[in-house]
Amino acid sequence: MIIDQTAWRHVGTAILLLFAVMMSSCASYRQTDFPLEEDAYAYKAPEKEALLNRYAPVFVVEEPDKAYNRIGTPVARMDGDEEIIEVAPEKATIYTAEQQFTTENGSYINLLYRVHFPYVPFSLMPFYLGAGDNVGLIVVVTLDREERPLLYTLVQTCGCYLAFIPTSHLPQGQWKEGLHKDRQRVYGENLPGFLDYSQQVDEKLAIHIRPATHRVQNIRLATDVELEGYVAVEAELLPFQSLENLDLGDGATTSFYEVSGPRQGYVKGSHKIWERLLISWWALDWRVGEDKKLGLNSDDGIVFYTSLKPWAREASDLRDFPGFLRYWGWRL
Repeated sequence: MIIDQTAWRHVGTAILLLFAVMMSSCASYRQTDFPLEEDAYAYKAPEKEALLNRYAPVFVVEEPDKAYNRIGTPVARMDGDEEIIEVAPEKATIYTAEQQFTTENGSYINLLYRVHFPYVPFSLMPFYLGAGDNVGLIVVVTLDREERPLLYTLVQTCGCYLAFIPTSHLPQGQWKEGLHKDRQRVYGENLPGFLDYSQQVDEKLAIHIRPATHRVQNIRLATDVELEGYVAVEAELLPFQSLENLDLGDGATTSFYEVSGPRQGYVKGSHKIWERLLISWWALDWRVGEDKKLGLNSDDGIVFYTSLKPWAREASDLRDFPGFLRYWGWRL
């Protein structure tokens, strides 16, 4: 059977509409203010002069009475002969790494922060596309040689829902073309177009996490006084490598990621039923949406692609940060 070009256009339109419906079902297009309810948690790193401590974000979560909304710590245990990996919400851990990279315009420092939640619950109304276990979020803080923040990069640990927030320290000529200083829509969320450091106030990056889906729903620079409206929870900072040496008991350790087989590099227990059903067939990736390891270079772990275009896997790989920036139009 021969399908003419008009029919193909209708098929393409139907696919795009389906995708738009799925994205809009995850979150509404609206700006969300930071709540000041006493039951909102603010996860903070310990106060130390180390660069990773100084620029660690404050993660604000609502509805912490629901365990799946709390930042936790990946743990391992044996249930008979079966290894169980889960994220325990009783203790919060922020996993960190520091990198340097160079482009034709200069040398930079990346500070990476990774947090995990127990799960995104299954729900049809509202529909949670990313339902599944052991989900997470990565924040990359890019500094210049004077250790000033230039750019914030946010992405879920599956490589999806990528967002960029430049700061007033980054010359606008190096911004992605078409980005403005007002609000920006990012896959159904309404985020700031940039963050202004011109006031020279001792402020921290506060990242507001949406309940259930764990999407970033707002970001701002906040003083300690402004953060006093939340319940403060101190989170431990540990290196990325700690995720590959979870205590299994009796002196044994195991990795948070699969170390062999077809799921090598993916988070153990991370399976996204809805994304596989609705996206994998046109994204050409059977494991689309599954959370994975973020290697510190292109030889470490699996490709951490941030574009669903099958031909852009390598170009959008977060492990190669200079190439990743070029692909997404940033001119650092």
